[in-house]
Amino acid sequence: MSLSTNKTIKLENLSFFGYHGVNEEERLNGQDFIVNLCISYNMKSSDKISSCIDYILLYNFLKEKFNEKTFNLIESLGEKIILDINNQFNNIYYIKINIRKPSIIVDNNKDFINVELEYSK
Repeated sequence: MSLSTNKTIKLENLSFFGYHGVNEEERLNGQDFIVNLCISYNMKSSDKISSCIDYILLYNFLKEKFNEKTFNLIESLGEKIILDINNQFNNIYYIKINIRKPSIIVDNNKDFINVELEYSK
């Protein structure tokens, strides 16, 4: 007998290089981004990979989508990734993505900016 259970996968502190940003320098030179992704889904339980979302496939999908297109806003990048994950993988009812630019200088303060988007059915 198999149960249908809610499952959550978290991919944390993934590093990607990309050409996203409003400033021309960001789009020309690129920069590092740190991504955290959390998805929740419901599937029947078993000990087969087919009964879950393979986190390696999810990582590779995220890596591909991160540089498929250049965005001015990381909010738009996050929305596109959420839309594509929702279209590609079955039974997902919750997605949260956090995209961080770890190196940004604003008024001589070196820090990061962080954008977090959530989607739920």
